[in-house]
Amino acid sequence: MTNQTAKKLHEDGVKLFRRGQLEEALQKFQEALINIDETSRQMAEIYNDVGVVHTQLEDYEAAYEALDEALDRFTALQDKKGQGQTLGNLAATLQAEGDLEEAVKTYKMAATLLEEVGENDMAMYSWQAVSKIRMKQGQYIAAIGAYEEGIENMPKNSFKRKIMRQILKAPNTFLGGGGPDQASDNS
Repeated sequence: MTNQTAKKLHEDGVKLFRRGQLEEALQKFQEALINIDETSRQMAEIYNDVGVVHTQLEDYEAAYEALDEALDRFTALQDKKGQGQTLGNLAATLQAEGDLEEAVKTYKMAATLLEEVGENDMAMYSWQAVSKIRMKQGQYIAAIGAYEEGIENMPKNSFKRKIMRQILKAPNTFLGGGGPDQASDNS
């Protein structure tokens, strides 16, 4: 088979995954791995996808193996975006398994790599995940801090950054930060 066939198998696997057909997706990904050039970026992507499926199936050992393989391959290719995405998925696996502190560290590494290559929206997903973990732990200041970290690293003039900053200011208003006049404006 050719890389074209492997690409088709990979795409079919992604479609199956999106439909919730995890076992079938895994089978397609494994077929694709057998039929692809060993040094391709796509092979690293497929290993990453295999790791995600194993995480969904709660087979964490297999997830770690696939994600480690993906990370090694993205590193060899000097592909920081791929490394960042894989670290984000590794963090999600750690989180699913309950290792929250290691998940937070890994999400932060993912965000840093993604920000380095200008993938600020993707990095924001990592910061949001850190924020959600901290909220569940009752660490509200750390949760807000993680969110602010993500916002600060967005492009300075981006519309999304301006909106997010306004959202972060809103709780202070509702908590009385706006003074007595502010409270009467909301009634």
